[in-house]
Amino acid sequence: MEYRKYVDLHNHTTASDGIYTPKELVYYASFRDLSAIGITDHDTTNGISEAKEAGADYGIEIIPGVELNTQEDNFEIHILGYFIDYKLSWFQEILTKIRNTRYSRAKKIVNNLNSIYGMDLDFDEVRQRAGRKDNVGRPHIARVMITKGIVSSIPEAFEKYLGERCKAYVKRYKLTVPEGINIIKRAGGVPVLAHPGLIGNDSIVERIISYGILGIEAYHSKHTQQQQEKYMQLAKTKNLIVTGGSDCHGDGSPMVGDVTIDYEVIEELRRIAKLA
Repeated sequence: MEYRKYVDLHNHTTASDGIYTPKELVYYASFRDLSAIGITDHDTTNGISEAKEAGADYGIEIIPGVELNTQEDNFEIHILGYFIDYKLSWFQEILTKIRNTRYSRAKKIVNNLNSIYGMDLDFDEVRQRAGRKDNVGRPHIARVMITKGIVSSIPEAFEKYLGERCKAYVKRYKLTVPEGINIIKRAGGVPVLAHPGLIGNDSIVERIISYGILGIEAYHSKHTQQQQEKYMQLAKTKNLIVTGGSDCHGDGSPMVGDVTIDYEVIEELRRIAKLA
């Protein structure tokens, strides 16, 4: 009987808002009988090198990736990029700009939480949660809020204080969807629409496809079976590659390996990237 190989193409590390270091993530993946995992941190590729070193030790292939936050109308759209040439200087300059604006935004949110709600949050403690890196985001703020007993979970923090409709919310700099797609293609990668079911508007999904997206993440930890089947059919109709992943962050979210797809998808992504 032929041995089938499986992969999880959507994972986050401490390089962005995950709680596992790249090495730890690969270590945990080794227990899930995975042949490969994607490292797709938000607006950074700083976890890829460490993951590759660990991957060599544990026999797991590391797919270099990124997750770019973009904007379409009032919708936040996440674009995954696979097999990017992530060491390109111009590409890293763009990511640095995005992270710098994210840092400034996080600082403003903390100030708002303190002034509006009378919280006593220390931004330096938030930075510590982010490993004192420049890639500070709302999940890091939420984790400090949990530590201080203000909320009991990250979803509660977003619902009450950090979400778009909350008083402390600060708009962030975002690329447009076409910009995100073109950046990934220019870097030699394959742009894939992340978790389309979370957008909540399929007309937007259709529009994103028209911008030149090359794949759809039909398999995702927050997709229902109905959504999964719908986006698989849409991908087939539009001749797009189907990907999948757990979207592991490690703090109550799905674990690496909870959502997998056949290894054949990597061969297809690699083939498309060579044509980019």
